[in-house]
Amino acid sequence: MYIPSAFNVQDKQILLDFIQQNSFGILFSHTEQGPFASHLPFLYENLSGEHECLIGHMAKANPHWRDANEQDVLVVFAGPHTYISPTWYGESHTVPTWNYVTVHISGKLIVVEDEKESQRIVEDTLRFYESPLPVPWQTDFNDPFIHHLMKSIASFKIQIQKIEGKWKLSQNHSLIRQQNVVSALSQVNQYDSQEVARLMQQHIESIRSKKEKDV
Repeated sequence: MYIPSAFNVQDKQILLDFIQQNSFGILFSHTEQGPFASHLPFLYENLSGEHECLIGHMAKANPHWRDANEQDVLVVFAGPHTYISPTWYGESHTVPTWNYVTVHISGKLIVVEDEKESQRIVEDTLRFYESPLPVPWQTDFNDPFIHHLMKSIASFKIQIQKIEGKWKLSQNHSLIRQQNVVSALSQVNQYDSQEVARLMQQHIESIRSKKEKDV
């Protein structure tokens, strides 16, 4: 991913928090038929403290798990995004652009063959998404119906090799221009304008706070 220095986010905790909050990603790999993508939920895992992974599962009817096994893959997590009009800067010699936040993870995909490990991955996924709900769904993996469904999915781990974060929030413009864009975004309700405005304001405040400390 092309990341100008102004947009590069390397703080590991920020990236992991983003993945947790935007866990529905896109798995990309290259097959003999060409590029292939699957839209899937992912969980970050670091059980041993040494080997970072993304875990997930997909339907066995989807050939992606078989084609991507032991291959280098890319997972893209997309966050809020919105159009930026040049009229919002309040100055001339500006052009339209798009602000957005994203994290890319590269790694090697390994299909999980062990049934107990595959069940654990599914259980962890269910727990992650069900636990915040008022009445979490409970299931018995010994139930013949559930056991049959488990036979129709393929679980996997992606051994993480690289994590990249890009926060494109007009940081390459002056603080005055950034604040003008925030004000404009707050007035519209298109795409993820409100959330992008919040992230931009958060960045502006962090810059101002740092300047005050340096004085």
